[in-house]
This record gives sequence, C-alpha cells and structure tokens, in this order.
Amino acid sequence: MESLFLQLLNMSLTGSYVIVFVIVARLLLRKVPKVFSYALWSVVLFRLVCPFSFESVFSLIPAKAQEIPLQRIATQPPQIPSGLAGGGQALNNLLAEPATAAASVVDTSTAADTNIWLLVGQYVWLFGIVVLLLYSIRATVRLVRSLKPAQQISGNIYEMKGLATPFVFGAIRPKIYLPAELGEHERGYILKHEQVHIKRLDHLIKPLAFAVLCIHWFNPLVWIAFVLMSEDMELSCDESVIRQLGSGIKKDYSTSLLTLSAGRRFIGGSPLAFGENNTKGRILNILNYRKPAFWVVILVIIAIAAVSVGLMSNPRQTTLTERDYAEQFIEEEIAGFASNEANKFKIVDSSITKFEKLAEFDNLMPASLQIWHLEYRLKPDDPAKVSGAFDLKDGMLIEEGSMGDPIMVFSYEQDTPNYLGSFRSAEYDISTIAGQETALRVFLEGKQLLSHETYSGKHILVKFPLTLGETSQLLLSQPAQAGDKGIWAVERWKDTRGNEYYHTPQSDLPPAEYYDRLQAQADQGEEAWLLDPQQVAIRYIKTFIGPTVAKDKLEVDYNATAADFAVTPESTTLGYVLNFSLDSESFDFDNVEWLTLEDSARFKDLNITEENLPGGFYILNKYTITDLMKVTAETKYSILDQENWGSYKDVTKQEFIEFLNQYSDNSPLCKVTYKDDFVTGISEVYLP
Repeated sequence: MESLFLQLLNMSLTGSYVIVFVIVARLLLRKVPKVFSYALWSVVLFRLVCPFSFESVFSLIPAKAQEIPLQRIATQPPQIPSGLAGGGQALNNLLAEPATAAASVVDTSTAADTNIWLLVGQYVWLFGIVVLLLYSIRATVRLVRSLKPAQQISGNIYEMKGLATPFVFGAIRPKIYLPAELGEHERGYILKHEQVHIKRLDHLIKPLAFAVLCIHWFNPLVWIAFVLMSEDMELSCDESVIRQLGSGIKKDYSTSLLTLSAGRRFIGGSPLAFGENNTKGRILNILNYRKPAFWVVILVIIAIAAVSVGLMSNPRQTTLTERDYAEQFIEEEIAGFASNEANKFKIVDSSITKFEKLAEFDNLMPASLQIWHLEYRLKPDDPAKVSGAFDLKDGMLIEEGSMGDPIMVFSYEQDTPNYLGSFRSAEYDISTIAGQETALRVFLEGKQLLSHETYSGKHILVKFPLTLGETSQLLLSQPAQAGDKGIWAVERWKDTRGNEYYHTPQSDLPPAEYYDRLQAQADQGEEAWLLDPQQVAIRYIKTFIGPTVAKDKLEVDYNATAADFAVTPESTTLGYVLNFSLDSESFDFDNVEWLTLEDSARFKDLNITEENLPGGFYILNKYTITDLMKVTAETKYSILDQENWGSYKDVTKQEFIEFLNQYSDNSPLCKVTYKDDFVTGISEVYLP
C-alpha cells in the first residue's frame, strides 16, 4: 500500500503541472470553441489515472516532475567532512556500513519521523476517499428515492414537478429529467442540450472525473480542474446546440437558461446527475459565440494535438553507462578537493586507469546487481604544492589511501544501470566471491535495501562472555536446509558496543554453493557437529573471536528473530575508574579479569597457582591500556553501605566522584555495566 500511495503522490505531482498548463492554455483559447479546452482536460485525466507514459523529446513535463522516491525513506548515514580532501568519501563510505561502531549511534529520528508521517498520510488519504464515496452514495440514494414520482414522457425523457433544473441521471441507461413547469418553447432547447450530453458520453465522463477527484482529493488543483472541466463541458455543449440549430436561437436559448438559473452543480450532491450551472458565463458564451473559420479550426486542432503529446509524454531520459557514472564519481571527488581550503593546489585533469566488473549477483535482490572496481589518477596544477598526505606517481595523485579503491554498485533494470553508491575495497576481502557478496550485503543493508538477516527462517541467538566479562552475541541460521536435518552456521555476531561483524565463508566458492556442500557432508554423516547449534557457536567463538567458552557459559535463545539480534547485549566488567570528574561525560577504565578456583583452566596459561588465591580470587590486571567509557544523565551509581555492611546504596554522580577521590593511590575495584558504548551503571565491588 505504501508504494501505491507514493506512486499516487508522484502522479498527482505530475498532474499538477499538467493542470496549471491546461489552465493557462484555456485562457489563451478563450476566443475559440470551448470543445478544444474541454478536450485538453482528457490529458489531465490521463496523467492522474495512468501510472506510466511514453517518452518524447517534445515533452512539456519538467525533467524532475516526479521527485518522490518510490520506497520507504531510509536513514542516511551522516556525512563527515574530512581534514584531507579525498578522505571524506572513505569516511562516509565507512559510516554507511552498519557493522561499525559509528553506525550504531546514527541518529535515525529524522527518517523515522518521515516514515511515521508517511504512514499517517496513507490512512488520512484512505479516510478522505471513504468520506467522499459515502457522501456521494448517500446523496445518490436520496436522489433515486426523490425521483420516484417522475412521469415518463417518451423514451428516456421524464418530467417531475418541483425540479429546480433539468439534468441527466444515470450511467448505463441515462435518463433526462425535466421540470414539469418548463414551457414547450424552452423544452426543445433544454432537451437538445441534455441529449448532446448523452451523445458525447458526458454522463460517463463526469462520474469518472469525480472518481479521480475522490482519489486525489488532497490536491487542491484537482478540485479546480474538476470545476473548470465541468464548466467547459457545459459551454461546449451549448455551442454544439447552437451549431446544430443555428445562431438565430441565441436569444431564446439564453432566455431559457435565465429561467432555469436556480440550478445546482450537483443534483443532490450525486456525481451521477448534473444539471445547468454558471448561468451568467454560459449566456455570455452563447451570445459571443461565432463559428470559427476552417483554417482556424485546423490550426487549433494541430496546436491541441501538439500540446496533448507534450503533456502526456515524459521527458526522454538520458541513459548513462557504468563509465559515465564512474566519471561523475571522479568529478564529485574533484569538487571535494576544490572545496577544501587546506589544499594549496587545484585538480586540472583526471584519468581512469582501471574500470572493470568484479562480479554479478542475482540472488540478493529482484534486480540484478554488479560491482565494479575503479582506479583513477588526478593531476594537480602544481605537484610541488601537494603535501605528503597524498601519494604522487608520475605527477598524478593516486586516489587510493588506506581505505582502498572505490567499488561501485549498480542495479539493472532491462540492462540499464542504476548507480546505488560505493564502498572501499580495503574494508573487505574482495579477493573471493564470498567476500564480494558479504561486502555487497553490508552495503545494501546500510542502504536499507535488504533486511538485516542473511538467511530467512529460524534463527538462534547465542550470548557469550569474553575474557573481561563483556557480553557478545551470535546469530545462527540454517543457510542450506531448514528443519532438524539442516546445518547451522553463524551469519554475523555483535559485541557489547553494538559493532556488527558479518561472517564470510573461508572459501573460493559462492556462499550458497559452499553451504550446500557442507549440507551434503552432514547428510552423509560427516561433520555431524554442524547440526548442533551450540557446537557451531563454541567452534566459531574459538576460531574467529578468540576465547574458549564452556558450553554452560552460553545463553541460547532457540526462538530468536533478527530483531532480537539487533538489540545490543548488556555487559558487565570489572576494573578501575580513572580520570572521572563532575563536569566530564567520560572516564578511563582499566579492565581487570576476576579469577576464582573455577577458572583453573586459565591458571596454566597465566602461570599462577591456587596459592595465588588466598582469598579465593585473583585480580589479573594484564594490560595497562585503558578504555574510554561514556556516561549519560541516566547512568546509575552505587557504593557499599558502611552502616549496613554487604549492602549497597544509590548515590549521585557527585557523591560517587567524592567517594573515588578518597583513594589517592589505589582506586577501588568497580563493576561497570554498559550497552551501546554507554555506561548504564557503576558500583563498588565488595572484596572479602
């Protein structure tokens, strides 16, 4: 429904351009028969109803008439200006990857608010349609009931006492209703007028126009178009009567209209019935009507046809090739150099040294995807002014750096490339097809073009502790086959700071083929551990993350979803709080490892014995590196209650800092709880 609503907004926007154009054209055509301006409204109807059109070089529609994207508005990563020209692109590409810590704290409120308003707009739009349709249905039913006393005169002609104006009613079998009080002299003109309406199918056009109005009710220009189209319908019908009966009836015909000047635009509010309206304008038009010369009619017909083609067609789009997009990419990079005042040189030329397709993927999105590797060189006006931050080769800047070369991503519709963006080659291992697919998936998820799960179906969430107590989590899926006989694999994992890491199979095969082979081995009784998600998790943690984790340390959720994985786990770690003051929003944290007799497996690696645990514990402060921890206004603080030993009491930030300042030499051991790179709580640790 969302895509339909967005498509409708685009159609209404384009239709607005056409309506304005027709209104202007209508003014220019005010001295020619109104049938021509009436015909132009068909173009408006086409634009408001038809979601597609043809392209033409003669199009009068602005090239950017449809500016509303036909998809949910995605959260865009923040753009960070770089101190060095050319470096900003790499940083911004890095930010586009949701696997980084920076991306985990991207402010998504703007996009979220926009999408909320979009959802609200859909329901308001539907509500407006329902209100208009219910009103018109109710009015039509009431009109049908009120017309029951009408007497048939002949054929489809009926008369009834008390009618304020004659009108045509009905779509399939239209009937003409006349006031019983209408004189014979007036009856002939009015009856002819209504018969012209039926002959031209106006009784079908009017309800169709009203239906379009109901759909585009939010657009005031559509209401204006409906009113003006109705006027042109009546005026052109009057002119048709005069052409058929001769100019000598103008005075009598005008008198008849004046007699019936109490008419209404809608009879009883029903769009299926319409009568006489705009009496003054119609009389003036009748009195001023002159049959145009033949050559004038021919010229107007040609002009109307040309305008109709121009308004019905879309501007011809220039099809860009992959290389055209690459050259545009380089131009944007050059513009970045020019806008950076720190650069003392200008780029005067550029050249593409390598541009080749790396891979094509048909399994990630409905549209085919390709990634292209771009290498290029930039020529400065004075190489001597180039600082040491840039690499020069043969007088040309090498635009590479630590982030690697740009990898451009294209989607294809009927072999036409659509540039989606780029990432950098050094961010991923793109030497294998599996690495290329992972890199592309991260890019597409960052653009919100893919959901944050590599494999759909059942998921298992496994939380586990790292050496210093931080909690991380794995997302396991079944990449080849669902059910009890399907193998399990880790598709991604997340640390306690919200950083997300994607797993790339260590193989030269495409991931799908790689997992199909593992599934075949499991089906033959080999690699049976792949069927046990806990064994898969333990082996993955040891192989790719580092620590050896016992099975009883795993927290397994067998009914997890990708949304559960998106929630960052909360971690608790021990250490010493350093450099913390009242006016600061962060502190340095010296992590330690708390060992007990249960950790005997670690004793041999650390060269310690049980004799080193006189109190039953050992505090291992192996590293001197501290981590920067951030606090918020919601961070909670607690210390041991000296009056109730063994219990804790909550304190303010100021009181906690005063507590820390009591220790000049050795800081007290503290337990810090944090999530998404922010501390949620700090408490003193009791040491027996």
